[in-house]
Amino acid sequence: MEENQIIKTLIGEMKLSNSAVGNLLEEGIEWVPYAGKIYQGIKLNRLQKRFNEHQAKFNEIGKLLSETSMSATYISERIFPIVLSDLIEEHEDAKINLILTGFENVFIEEKTEESVVINYFDSLRELRYADIMRFYYLSNVVQTYKVHAVGSDEHALIRNIDKKLENRGLISIKKTYGAIAGQEADIYSDNVQLTLYGRKFLDFILDSNTSV
Repeated sequence: MEENQIIKTLIGEMKLSNSAVGNLLEEGIEWVPYAGKIYQGIKLNRLQKRFNEHQAKFNEIGKLLSETSMSATYISERIFPIVLSDLIEEHEDAKINLILTGFENVFIEEKTEESVVINYFDSLRELRYADIMRFYYLSNVVQTYKVHAVGSDEHALIRNIDKKLENRGLISIKKTYGAIAGQEADIYSDNVQLTLYGRKFLDFILDSNTSV
């Protein structure tokens, strides 16, 4: 099947399941940066698989889309192409729900400032799923976190993730005398404060029914 026919078939299937989301895909596909690169069977199959797996979420988005007072052009030409590109390019299936939740919250919170929304999606794109789970622990969204053997690869990874979250401006780590002297140390949720941006980003990727 030619690539153009693949995308037409996918749009048609989405319209049958949810006409609002199908129409949004049809309009937004033209605005995806480097759109030509996504017309590859493997990537379109990935998109179709993710649509099928998250159909309930897409249905909620379709409902919000039909009720929103935000500009249709803003959604279809500015925000959705970013979301669509991430749905296609993201390698970790576990992050898809986070991407869709962020898009959902654009409607729920009526986030009309394009630069703010783009920044949130940029931050999400830069983080791996393991980074997000660590962020949840440090934010007290979850209360437990697996302990790994000291000096193990996994232990080193956690320390690297903590630095990554701090460098991305999401958390502020309370400095100990050892840290000031350049010594490495493990951190826990009570050693950390979320930055203002970290709190706002957390709200963006959390389902509205989740309490923190």
